[in-house]
Amino acid sequence: MKKLQIRILLLPVLFLALFTASVCGANSPNYRSKAADAIEQVQKNAPPDSLYGEFGSILETFSRAEELFDQHKLDEADKLFQMVILKTSLYEKQFAALQSRASAAPVPLAKVTERNVAAGSDTRPAEPPSTPPAALSAARNQPPAPAAATGTDSDNATAASRVIIGKKRIYTVRKGDTLRLIGAKFGVNWRQVAQQNHLNPKKTLHPGKKLTINTRRIVPKTVQEGIVINIPDRTLYLFKNRKLQKALPVGLGMTKWKDLLIWQTPTGKFRILSKIKDPAWHVPASIQRKMKEEGKEVKTIVPPGDDNPLGKFALKTSLPGILIHGTIFPESVYTFSSHGCIRVLPGNMEDIFNAIPVNTSGEIIYQPVKFALAEDGRVFLEVHRDVYDRHKNLQELAKSLIIRNHAESKVDWNKVNASLRRKAGVPEEITRTKQPQPILTSENRTTAGIPAIP
Repeated sequence: MKKLQIRILLLPVLFLALFTASVCGANSPNYRSKAADAIEQVQKNAPPDSLYGEFGSILETFSRAEELFDQHKLDEADKLFQMVILKTSLYEKQFAALQSRASAAPVPLAKVTERNVAAGSDTRPAEPPSTPPAALSAARNQPPAPAAATGTDSDNATAASRVIIGKKRIYTVRKGDTLRLIGAKFGVNWRQVAQQNHLNPKKTLHPGKKLTINTRRIVPKTVQEGIVINIPDRTLYLFKNRKLQKALPVGLGMTKWKDLLIWQTPTGKFRILSKIKDPAWHVPASIQRKMKEEGKEVKTIVPPGDDNPLGKFALKTSLPGILIHGTIFPESVYTFSSHGCIRVLPGNMEDIFNAIPVNTSGEIIYQPVKFALAEDGRVFLEVHRDVYDRHKNLQELAKSLIIRNHAESKVDWNKVNASLRRKAGVPEEITRTKQPQPILTSENRTTAGIPAIP
């Protein structure tokens, strides 16, 4: 029963991840793109509780089809993609029935099995019903379910970190540098770089100028081996033998596009399925429509080369459609502007491409507030913007982290609130300043808890 509950709670996160399957991967010439479009259609509405089981079946089938597709078992994959199309059509009929008869019992969903498809049964789905306007409007403004609801620790770590990396450094501006590019190189907010160095963001940087840059950050989670990517701080952490090997700035999925929250990077655990050098980009139908709406040239495939947005190296993850890849737009790193994938600066991407073997495990987490307890007793808080609007109150989030780590007597709550207001994205000390002990006299010994001397 417990496993079933966890599985049900995982579905909203998996739902978003599966939609992004059309973003970075190649489209099947047969049924793969149709299956991805069908998932895109149902993604517009959050699945009701009564349909979680059916929706989970759709996701599992799509995942199995993707695995077969990656193994070049195209005939078997096509059968499962057909099944996804049929299941999605039936699911949408069920959803429409629930919308029109909210108080009625759910309509049973027809059972679709792998055997039906393999035996050559008619898998052509009926035309899916149009999405009810009210439901679509509500869904467009609903953020994806946070990973905390999955029963994992992908949303917030309960333990304090004891690792703070980075430093304040002096950087000499090079030819071609911009504030955005410097921010991408070091994983810092370029606006704060401008503010801290008294720069006018509208003016060109001159080579040779010295800039102070703070690259300090709290490591949100430590693992034995593998990758941790924290969405709010836009950083990829690579571990080996429980030691941090690299911490690299990354670009992640856009917060919204025309009020749709369809390209946010999903949270969840994954593994590296394959490594691709000089990848081709097969443009999914969803992005083709975006190109058309924006008046751009509509492309279906971009071959390897200087114009390929995936760069020269890509790591395919088990999160459907999510790649860790290079980019030809370096200034987009450390921003939220991708279609769900993880963008890495070209030089950094080549390094981790060579360092990360296939089957490496990883996890994408969402921690806008990070808490650290130093060995000398000092306490630090690092606050980022809640870019995907997954928390109603960052103050409550910070408070819960502090209390769970039994540090409430150690912190200055005024400092905590100031850090929450600034959202500086760097560790800030919130330790309570020790007050000098009062001199005990016969007049104040009683109030100090010590019996007065007669």
